[in-house]
Amino acid sequence: MRTRAQVALSSLAILIALAAISSGRAPVPSAVESAIAQISAGELRAHVTTLAGDAFMGRGFGHPGNRQAVFYIGDALRRANVAPAGDSYFQLVQVYEPALGAESRLTVTTDDGTVVADLTKGTEFYPLQESSDTPVSGPLVSAGYGVSAPAWGHDDYGKIDAAGAIVMVNDGPPPGVNSRITLTDDQKDGAGSLGRKIKDARAHGAAGLLVVRDGLPDLRSEWPEHHSVRSASYRLYARMREARFGVATMASSAAAPLRRALGDGQPLTARLTPGVLAVPVPMDNVIGLVQGREAEREGTVVVGAHLDHDGIDEQGQIYNGADDNASGVAAVLATAAAFARAASGGERPLRTVVFALWNGEEQGSLGAEYYVGAPVPAARVVANINLDMVGRNEEIPDPEDFRFRGFQRTSRQQAANVVHLLGYSYSPDLARLVRQANAAIRLNVKEDYDRGAQHLLQRSDNWPFLEHGIPAVFLTTGLHPDYHTPADDTDRIDFGKLERIAELAARTAWLAADGAAPRLK
Repeated sequence: MRTRAQVALSSLAILIALAAISSGRAPVPSAVESAIAQISAGELRAHVTTLAGDAFMGRGFGHPGNRQAVFYIGDALRRANVAPAGDSYFQLVQVYEPALGAESRLTVTTDDGTVVADLTKGTEFYPLQESSDTPVSGPLVSAGYGVSAPAWGHDDYGKIDAAGAIVMVNDGPPPGVNSRITLTDDQKDGAGSLGRKIKDARAHGAAGLLVVRDGLPDLRSEWPEHHSVRSASYRLYARMREARFGVATMASSAAAPLRRALGDGQPLTARLTPGVLAVPVPMDNVIGLVQGREAEREGTVVVGAHLDHDGIDEQGQIYNGADDNASGVAAVLATAAAFARAASGGERPLRTVVFALWNGEEQGSLGAEYYVGAPVPAARVVANINLDMVGRNEEIPDPEDFRFRGFQRTSRQQAANVVHLLGYSYSPDLARLVRQANAAIRLNVKEDYDRGAQHLLQRSDNWPFLEHGIPAVFLTTGLHPDYHTPADDTDRIDFGKLERIAELAARTAWLAADGAAPRLK
């Protein structure tokens, strides 16, 4: 006969087992724990040292160093016995660098053909890089500040028909709006940003947008004749082809006669010829996978980090990006190798786990956004775990510094054991798995940056997944004074801490891949 203590222990074991069954999740098998435990600081150091070495020249897209990084990562996956996700480890993504051609023009006429404005690129008018390369035309409509936000008590589109129109709007936010609102995560563009104005114009069916400014910056500030790898701008070619949306800016002096005519009730027709040149440039994501037991039926879990950084500036300084984001790449490569070790011993999770190293994050999460629309393999993505800047301690010496506004003053010592978890308010199931995975690792996982804090949640490759309704979380050790400076070098990485974060990511990925599919809130 068992003792009361044995009964109690047995009952506790049953309760724990029932809890695991009811949640649809099993604990991490011992063989998998063993494979994860083999992740080492030395392995991580080797990856970061290579990726953040001067030979890769900051991995800026458009520079040969970026291609070197792509090939290095593909070879690292191969050497770890991680299979390619498709025919190869490389997913081609077409991007383009906008350039200003010779034909940029805005013509506005009345119904009887009278020309009210005929502007070419210069001091009073020019297209913006957000524009597509195709001419657009339609009725000219004035729409205040171009902001549709009924929840904020402001809607410039409430009483106008913008369908098929060229919409003329004032620059900046509507007066008083920013003081009345608290931006939430899906309002990252703010009340007066160009992104917000474009989004609202397109949502109301407009064909183009003219942003009126009191004084235009010099044309070459928007369209420099020569630039460094660091200052170059790239965009998704598919997005531009689908949008066919013209965007330009004009001086208030040039807009004055148009406003007078509209104020007098004259119908006007505008034709905007952006003159933007968009030559496709190939870019690669690097993607491997470890096959799951029920891969075709259960979908995939994607563990990702961005491989690119800022490259070289006009002075020839190299931005090596050891923390941003060679640290995240190293953690993903180590996690992939751990899953491959487990698979070689016969342990595979329910779902396939994809290990994705995104390109073009510094240009606006180009690689991750493309992947969400064209996943490899072509299966339902059930969750994303993103690692970006996971090799340091957060350090906020001066909250008045524009880089750190919205954050609390923090020393390196205070953040020695801290990793921030973002996305917890969107993906509580995944956040719970991170906490569960952390039980044996004992990092201080802080859930504190989903709101405010300069929209940190939207500033990495987790955001395209959340935008498309896919649960996603983002692990980061936070900002520091070396962020996006040439001082972000390998000798400042805490490889012991990076090892623990890689183990946390690996354990979380297993739990997400082997249990019930995580859900959005």
